[in-house]
Amino acid sequence: MKLTAHIASATDGLLTLPVEELPDLVVHVRNFDAILAAVQQAAAELTGRPLTDFSVDIQL
Repeated sequence: MKLTAHIASATDGLLTLPVEELPDLVVHVRNFDAILAAVQQAAAELTGRPLTDFSVDIQL
């Protein structure tokens, strides 16, 4: 499943990323490099699907 995470804000060293395809999913990370893993992990926990089912496109 392809997911689109939008960087909604970057304040106090924290990036906030809502995920377009899963409206209940919002991820918070401290650095850009952590986005992919954090979104995949959160999506897997929310849906019960494996991490490998998710690809992530990051938008500004």
